[in-house]
Amino acid sequence: MGMKRLGKLIFLLAAQGLILVPWAKEAAAVPSFARQTGQPCFTCHTMFPELKPFGRAFKLNGYVLNNTGASYPTVPPLSGMAQISFTHTEHSQPPGSLPSDRWSLQALSPGNNVVGTPQAASVFYGGQIYGKVGALIQATYSNDNDRLALDQSDIRYANSLPLCGKDLVFGITLNNNPTAEDVWNSTPGFGFPSALSNVAPSPAASTLIDNALLAQVGGAGLYGYWNNTIYAGVTIYRTSLNGITSPFGVGNHPFSIYADGAIPYWRVALTRQYGPHSFEIGTYGLSSDVFVSSSRSGPTDNFRDVAVDAQYQYIQGKQSFSLQTTWIHEDENRSGSFATGAANNPSDSLNTFRINGNYYRTTSCGIFGGSVSYFSTTGSNDLLLYAGNPSGSPDSSGEILELDYMPPSWKYVSAKLSLQYVIYNQFNGTSANASDSNTLYLLAWLMF
Repeated sequence: MGMKRLGKLIFLLAAQGLILVPWAKEAAAVPSFARQTGQPCFTCHTMFPELKPFGRAFKLNGYVLNNTGASYPTVPPLSGMAQISFTHTEHSQPPGSLPSDRWSLQALSPGNNVVGTPQAASVFYGGQIYGKVGALIQATYSNDNDRLALDQSDIRYANSLPLCGKDLVFGITLNNNPTAEDVWNSTPGFGFPSALSNVAPSPAASTLIDNALLAQVGGAGLYGYWNNTIYAGVTIYRTSLNGITSPFGVGNHPFSIYADGAIPYWRVALTRQYGPHSFEIGTYGLSSDVFVSSSRSGPTDNFRDVAVDAQYQYIQGKQSFSLQTTWIHEDENRSGSFATGAANNPSDSLNTFRINGNYYRTTSCGIFGGSVSYFSTTGSNDLLLYAGNPSGSPDSSGEILELDYMPPSWKYVSAKLSLQYVIYNQFNGTSANASDSNTLYLLAWLMF
């Protein structure tokens, strides 16, 4: 593909997003929330999906706040999303690694340029259901697997009462991804980056709690937030094969992970706010027995994830700065895989570390800003688990640089343009050719 053609392609993709600039006034993340509350997006968000204090309170209280006082929505709180993307990888992707018959996914010569038109398209139910029950339910078409399936979703009931002279917000959550219920952007569910190319090479190793169970499990949990200071929650998940949790896995079969029995997830956080400054420090984790080799019976491995996280946020006038970090340690009892010859070691471990900072400024021309992130995954060498690398190492690390622009929007239609560059210092255990996986990613993101 010549540079002239590549330049035209990037221009056309950008134009599809920039055509929204003249539409004028307010923007919304999930626009049905904005219609329900009568508030613009920047009341809840810095740059969506990152939440401000008001956005965290809106979610904790069950997505039900509205500007009419009604017990139910007079108009169904529905929204839509479309993502159009362009991916350029440093090295051409292997022949056959991308589908050649996908209308929405086009690989261009010489094999390292891919267009998604769309990369993804979603429909949301976002808002009040009845009384104190609300939801954020997302169904998504993704062009890498060419199917429509339930995406990350959360249904909750919330209420409040006085406890020891202070306010306690408490609730019940039904969701399909551990950490999806969280209101801080330092945990995996809604952490940075909010979008990545779905066709670029990605590291092979990740912890179970790091979105590996997304839309493959369903769970019910309880949470409470006392005096805007102490948050605690517990949720029990199970694989969404049948029974009451089966709706949480609609469209995602066959799963890549099948758990044997219950998966307990826990979350504790301490928070404080001083004027424009807000702080959070916490811990979260889970434990699960998982059947070996994506089967639905037989030997199992046990995964126990324990993580810590922190977030600092400064919001003053038309500018915001945020810093988020998390560290996840996973102990892996690989007795099932070891016995069946799928793992070289009876036990392994993984460690994931991420830290990112962002700055955004609101102007009459829209919201401008960007993020800088560092990520690292390290773990035990296992020649069978990580057979793609001669050393059997799962180690990967690198940086993500991202520029974001959110133009002024018309009524409740909003757009976001992102230019992202992923730099690998190490990829799947080796640094020799890690830069071959470096990825330039342009995304036009439309919400309506």
